[in-house]
Order: sequence, then structure tokens, then C-alpha cells
Amino acid sequence: MAAVRSPEKRARLMLYAMYDGRVLSNAPQVRISMLADTLGRETRLIRADRGRWQRLATLPLVLWQLRRVDAVYVESSTAAAMPWDLLALAAARAAGRPVGIYFRDAYQLFRHLYPPGGFRQRLSDLAWRLSIGVLRGLATVPFAPSTGLAVALRLRRAVLLPPGTDPGQPNLGAGHAPLVAYVGAATSPLGFDGLLAAMELVRRAMPQARLVVVTPVAPAAPLPDWVDLRQATREQLPEVLSPAAVCVLPLPINAYTNLARAVRLTDYLSWGKPIVATDTAESRALLEPAAAGLLVDDSPAGIATGLLQVLRDGALAERLAAAARGLALAPGSSWQDRAQLIVERLLPTASAA
Repeated sequence: MAAVRSPEKRARLMLYAMYDGRVLSNAPQVRISMLADTLGRETRLIRADRGRWQRLATLPLVLWQLRRVDAVYVESSTAAAMPWDLLALAAARAAGRPVGIYFRDAYQLFRHLYPPGGFRQRLSDLAWRLSIGVLRGLATVPFAPSTGLAVALRLRRAVLLPPGTDPGQPNLGAGHAPLVAYVGAATSPLGFDGLLAAMELVRRAMPQARLVVVTPVAPAAPLPDWVDLRQATREQLPEVLSPAAVCVLPLPINAYTNLARAVRLTDYLSWGKPIVATDTAESRALLEPAAAGLLVDDSPAGIATGLLQVLRDGALAERLAAAARGLALAPGSSWQDRAQLIVERLLPTASAA
């Protein structure tokens, strides 16, 4: 790892994010918070990460601060950028500042899989398409979480910037309770319904098996009594997950999920937990080379088979746990490595300018 620069030698970077990274209630906010922490060690960081209306209120301050920075790094939204976001980034370009933009998502391109929910959603999709075109034009360096997403968004010379690991997290290893852990939204598009069906099959073979679900919003439908529904801060997650024998990522496998690298997957790695994940392209690319997880098909039967393998075989669980933690510690995997890549791609350009 590179040595931390002294404050007077650090370049000045603005982190402009279209979420409030001081609140950790979803994956984009976790990503922004982790990058802010690591970028703050690499640069003299000016944070401009707020909710949409707070960003409008602080726009004059941001425009003034642009005179003091060497470059701007942007974490975009899954929805459309607001007009004041585009104004701030256009001002940065007009001032000669390099602008690196992380293009987060493109679910709007996959409406055959996720139909829009009415006129307002269609209007939002149109606004997203328009703002993506503007963001492409404003980016001096486009960043993307995967090659597939970069291709889908027609980003030229995109720099890959997938979620990083956090080696500072405790190494939990494989728990000894017959407990499966899931972290994420309890919604069908993320595979939660399939996970419940898989757990029904698991419990037929292992009646003592239970499922702990850590989710920000409880599902409307009642859950079986073998599901432990929890809400936890990021700091509380290690305590919740420690007894679990396995963590699961049950994404349905389709053209959209094949482009996505889940933040919670790298968190599972950081905690050194055995992982069962559906065989999406990005999960396979991350886990398969290091044998850091068990890849399964996305049917309830496929997920159940993988879970039962780990629940029944303690030696397998320990091997998966060790491989997961090893991958989290591998060179080039951490959020610190992601921050250094941002600095390398943006600030030499600023120095030359």
C-alpha cells in the first residue's frame, strides 16, 4: 500500500455525490462513505455529498469551492441527475477541472425485465436517458463497476471501479449455528422470494435451519416463524452475522444482474463468511478464481442445494471462509486501492493542466 502523503503535498479533490454518504441506509451510501474515508487519506478532500434538495441549497458554495480543487470525482445516482448537478459539473469543466464520473446503474435499459410502474416512472426513465447523455459528455474519465455496464452505457475508455473490500472489518469466519444470513432489500427483483422458497427446501432436510434477514424496510407480507427479521447499522452487522454458517446472495440470473457487482458481496468477503451466490457473471468473475464462494443456479432448488452443502460440511464452510477473507486481503481489492486508482486517473491530468 502506498504511503499516506503529508497534508501539504496532497492534491485537492472534490467528492460530488448524488446521495448523502453520511447516512448508511443503502449500498450507494455505503460506497460513498467508504470512498470518502479512503480518499480523505489520499487527498485534501472537499465533500459535496447530500440529498437532492440539499445539493440545490449548497450549489453556490460548490461553485465557489470549484476554484480551490484540482479535480472532481462524481458518484452518480441510479435515477436521473438533477439540473443543478449538471450545472455544477459543467462549471467544473468550464473551469478546466478534470471530472471523473462513476456511472452506477442502468436498470432503465432493462424494462423488459423490470416493467415501469406507470407514467411517472416512464417520465423518470426519460429524464435518466437525457441526463446520462449529458454526463457522458461531461466526464473526462468515466468509471463503471463492470465492463458489461460500460458497454451498455456506451462509455468510451471506461475505468473499472467495482466495490472494494474493507480489510479492517473483523474476520468472522464460519459460524456454527444452522443459520443462513441475507443482507439486502426483501424484494422479488433481488431474489428474496426465491430465497424463501429455497429455505423451505433446506428446512425439509434440516428442520433446525433458520434464516436471518437484515433489511432496511420490512416486507409487507408476513414471514415464516423461522425467519429472524433484523435492522442493523453497518457497525452492528458483524455481531448479527457472526453466528451464521453461511451468507447468501440469491440474485436472479439475467441480462441486468450479469452487469452488477453487489457491495454486500464484498462485505461478505471482508467479514470472511462462507458465501453461496447465484452464478451471475460478475459474482463468478469475483469469486471463482479464488474459490471464495459456492456458485449455484438461481432456482430455489439450486440455492437450497448450495446452502445445504455448506450447512452440512463444516470443512467446506471453513475453506470458503478462509478463501473469502484471503480475497478481501488480496492486493488491489480494497476501498483504499479504489481510492488510489481514482487519484491516479484524475489528478495527474489536473497537474498537467
